[in-house]
Amino acid sequence: MKKRYKKLLAVTTVMLLTLAGCSNGGKTAAEKEKQVLKVGIESELSTADVSLAMDNTACSVMSQVGEGLFSFDETGAAVPALATDKVEPSADGLTYTFTIRDGAKWSDGTPITAKDFEYSWKRTVDPKTASPQAYYFEGIKNYKEIADGTKDKEELGIKALDEQTVEVTLAYPMSYFQQLLAVPAFYPLNQEFVEKAGKEYGTNAEHTLYNGPFVLKDWDGTNTSWSYVKNKEYWDKDKVALDEVQIQVIKEVTTGKNLFEDGQLDLVKISGELVAQEQGNEALKIRKLPGTYYIQLNTQKDLFANTNARKAIALALDSEKLAKNVLNDGSEKSLGFVPTGFKNQETDQDFAEEVGDINPTDQKQAKQLWSTAKKELGIDKATVSILCSDSDSAKKISEYIQGALNETLEGLTVNVSAVPFNNRLEKSRSGDFDIVLGGWTPVYADPIDFLSLLHTNTSNNFGKWSNEKYDQLVKDANETYANDYEKRWEAMQAADRLVAEEAPLVPLYQITEAYLANNEVQGLDFGPLGSIYYKNVSLKN
Repeated sequence: MKKRYKKLLAVTTVMLLTLAGCSNGGKTAAEKEKQVLKVGIESELSTADVSLAMDNTACSVMSQVGEGLFSFDETGAAVPALATDKVEPSADGLTYTFTIRDGAKWSDGTPITAKDFEYSWKRTVDPKTASPQAYYFEGIKNYKEIADGTKDKEELGIKALDEQTVEVTLAYPMSYFQQLLAVPAFYPLNQEFVEKAGKEYGTNAEHTLYNGPFVLKDWDGTNTSWSYVKNKEYWDKDKVALDEVQIQVIKEVTTGKNLFEDGQLDLVKISGELVAQEQGNEALKIRKLPGTYYIQLNTQKDLFANTNARKAIALALDSEKLAKNVLNDGSEKSLGFVPTGFKNQETDQDFAEEVGDINPTDQKQAKQLWSTAKKELGIDKATVSILCSDSDSAKKISEYIQGALNETLEGLTVNVSAVPFNNRLEKSRSGDFDIVLGGWTPVYADPIDFLSLLHTNTSNNFGKWSNEKYDQLVKDANETYANDYEKRWEAMQAADRLVAEEAPLVPLYQITEAYLANNEVQGLDFGPLGSIYYKNVSLKN
């Protein structure tokens, strides 16, 4: 058996940004004295419950108002947060023992204890909770049996040894385990508060308890603006400079840009041609991510249960054209489902580059496969709809897909259904779609974070694709070859190739984020993993 590797896979696509800009901010004297940051974001908040948060907006909010044993630094590495230190596992790589720092409190002044972690994790894996993040716990002892109902949640491999000591037992070694603990799914929960709130927990600011740098204010569960206010009980409050972060949901990119230029926003994401227009502007900041934007095809529908139909869709779309000509915002062609940015620590080779370009465009072959699919299905025509959020960028991408498919595949009519973000999430989870537009940025530095999304039993496998060979490859990467780096790498690459061959998901482009930030903002570093933290941000006076 080869030696067990301990280092994390490297994320190579990193760009750290010290923000400087040309906007003067337009703040009043009171706002400057009070340290108020104004931010525009793309979508509504779906939940403030760490067991249910899965989308980027919810996870970003949780990262401002909550905290786990670890958080991410600007390089994507896990650093101690509520844990006092990183720890070495037991000799077999299966047991970790963490100590919670002194003085850690909830926003109501209640001490944070080891029991809060034990309760939270067991609540999340409980099938009754129906957490979309539960699968992150797969590597923890007894998770699988809990998920399939053969064991009780109380048998999960986590135990509070005393008020400040947490012991975690894994089912198999995971080199990236401590990095995984920076993900909101692993944050603590106060049992007394959660059970008192009942079904209302996390549905609005009032019925949520916080342990992060900020607390949530003025969110009623449906509104499109809210604030983060400095948490006076936060253990590291002396390092939090901002008094308040004001959030506004802005779905039109030009509106966000105009508000920024008018001094009503300090930070806002932009996309498309606006990025090209802002080249040379010091306010423009680019964050390159090891992330993939894609469409999932609903294999529960007769049309997309057909492999040839799915492959025809994949071959009809041009990732290079979409990234360079349609988006023109720094995004790049997707080589496959797993993006570039994950390096083999033994060979220093990039995962996706080693696999090669398995996301080609071939309209001639697409037409042939589509013709075959129609014969197999006994149809001449088909009408499908692309489900997407109602943001400018989502609609623009969907319209490109609509045009490419309508033009290439004879007899196929593609419509676009743009709905509010929370509606898209609901429809995706319930399977109420033909094609759904989405994306993924990693929560830890390992290709398996992408590949696990398409496992049969993963909640984010919205298209319900199921393939025994694929599931076995994921299992091999997670368990069978946990101590054999080379074979584990090979299993993950084989899984990536199988996604390309079967096309349950079609990669569209590798994600790049573009922001406008004013020259008052300091200490806002973009790393390759996790959310943008406001904890270390301050404003020049």
